[in-house]
Amino acid sequence: MASELDPRGAEPEALFAATDFLNARVLEIGAGDGRLTFRYAEATRFSVGVDPAAKEIAVAVAACPFDLRRRLSFVPAGAIALPFRDGVFDIALLAWSL
Repeated sequence: MASELDPRGAEPEALFAATDFLNARVLEIGAGDGRLTFRYAEATRFSVGVDPAAKEIAVAVAACPFDLRRRLSFVPAGAIALPFRDGVFDIALLAWSL
């Protein structure tokens, strides 16, 4: 199960205030167990969460809500060598990666 570090929803509130996720193609670097990813992914066209910790990615995949599985995926990868071509994403998030 994904962790709950923001029970009042301040993180997604700040994200939605900063940009429009509606039908966006989103890359989240440092997605970890998906706790933040699950909170914005419903608004997106598709989202991909990457994290170098394969164990965290496995937790995210297992915790992914059924209704998000068509538009959300998780990939074990680091930010230095992303396995995507240029121009695939409209938004890149690094919420907990810096």
